[in-house]
Amino acid sequence: MTKGMIYKLIYILAIIGISVMLILPTVGEKRMEISFYQNARPEDIAAVKKRFAGADYIVSEKGKKILIRGRNITDAVMNEVKIFKGVKDVKILKHWVEEKLLAKKINLGLDLQGGMHLVLRADFDGMQKKLKRELTEKDKNEITQQALELLRNRVDKFGVSEPSIRPRGVEAIEIQLPGVKDPKKVKEAIGKTGRLEYRFVDEKYTAEAKNWLANNYKEKDFPLAWSDQKKLLSQIAEGIDLPDSLEVLFFYDRNKDSKKVFPSAPMVLQRETALTGTDIQEAAVDRDQYGRIVVRFKTTAEGASKLAKATAEENRGKRLAIVLDNKVRNAPSINEPIGTGSGNISGGFTYDEALILARIIKEGALPVDLEIIEERTVGPSLGQDSIESGINAILIGLAGVMLFMLFYYKLAGLIADIGLILNMIFMLALLSLLGFTLTLPGIAAFILTVGMAVDANVIIYERIKEEIRNGKSVRMSVVSGFDKAFWTIVDANLTTIIAAFILSQFGTGPIKGFAVTLFIGILCSMFVALYITRFIYEIISLNKKIKKLSI
Repeated sequence: MTKGMIYKLIYILAIIGISVMLILPTVGEKRMEISFYQNARPEDIAAVKKRFAGADYIVSEKGKKILIRGRNITDAVMNEVKIFKGVKDVKILKHWVEEKLLAKKINLGLDLQGGMHLVLRADFDGMQKKLKRELTEKDKNEITQQALELLRNRVDKFGVSEPSIRPRGVEAIEIQLPGVKDPKKVKEAIGKTGRLEYRFVDEKYTAEAKNWLANNYKEKDFPLAWSDQKKLLSQIAEGIDLPDSLEVLFFYDRNKDSKKVFPSAPMVLQRETALTGTDIQEAAVDRDQYGRIVVRFKTTAEGASKLAKATAEENRGKRLAIVLDNKVRNAPSINEPIGTGSGNISGGFTYDEALILARIIKEGALPVDLEIIEERTVGPSLGQDSIESGINAILIGLAGVMLFMLFYYKLAGLIADIGLILNMIFMLALLSLLGFTLTLPGIAAFILTVGMAVDANVIIYERIKEEIRNGKSVRMSVVSGFDKAFWTIVDANLTTIIAAFILSQFGTGPIKGFAVTLFIGILCSMFVALYITRFIYEIISLNKKIKKLSI
């Protein structure tokens, strides 16, 4: 074996080893940790354990925590458990490969794990009537981005883990909520107009609320679901003997990595509203005289008098909180009276932070009414049935193809079967590396790839047999067979690759999932056939004693 072939062998073994490790989080056993509140009753814990009774799961209990192990653990299952009484937090623990090698698991689409799929569009016709003018494409894009921030704010209230909220084109927004049990409640919450208010912060009671939490709340994080937050906020209000004229809410920070907002601290506000969202006419990102990024705003005529009163000299130094749907999103200080109806908000913002704040302010200035244009709800049992049916179809197809190749091409068929298995491993590895979301059409693309993957082997083997019939040696037949088959294989797969690429660029949802899986499958099958299979035959043909191939 030459030095070049040794390098090739090391390269191939390294790729196979890395690929196997990349798919471990997807195909391996998963673990889910369930934490309970300290006051959780034994029957609450028993109800959760009953949910996972059966051969599919292994349950272990330690104090107020339960560890679930099994293969059928998904985000939908996690969200389902979150609504059980007494449950404080649920999280799927990372596989050791995810922590050590930054590998990812293949996520399941809603058609496989269950949940709710919605596509919404801003009511542009209604907004044109309010504005009394035609909306431009720039207006529509800005309104869609504004609605995106609004929807993220509302979806957070349901405590849904791993929600997907993304724009679809310029005018629509796609929402996927794994494991949501009450579609009607979700539709009512996200379809209504948001409520934006500007209210004064009471610093004295805010400090007392923080002290009360430090002494009485031992949990690491605050609850995300609004129903759980209300209970905690009521306890805070009662603990500090809060007057009826004041209300305690949570101030929300934004995670710099995930961009998600989360409750970070309590803040006590006056119930009386200084301004409402409709008092602000417009807001935009700008820079002040010192070059700092600020959010400039302009009020309506009525809002100007309210703003002048709110920023009067006696209120200098006070903070005026911006509250969107019961979340305090910002609390700038009043530095000087504003009597002109326009001003700016500064605070060391990055451009993105200022842009989000401007959109929040504009949500109150121009309320976005959303209409549902597409809706699908899938139960978790139906999704599990789809997974099992898809896996069975892949295994049956794989077995059928492998048996045919083994019967027809003998030892060469065995090599093709090894290549077919490697092809599946490489596909899963690439999809894991990309953090791909697998849908039912994606499984269909897997099945299709199983059938198409051996096409290249068939072409190569027939070329080799032809060269052998022409009287060439085994080594020359292998070299010539692969060389002559190369462009035939490339040409045969190129049109499918182009079609899959176009579908992945212009298709949405299930179509895109099918196209991406097919695209990756074809590339993997070509790599296996033209590189790995060729390497195996080069090794075999090094033995000069071999006068005949089993092909």
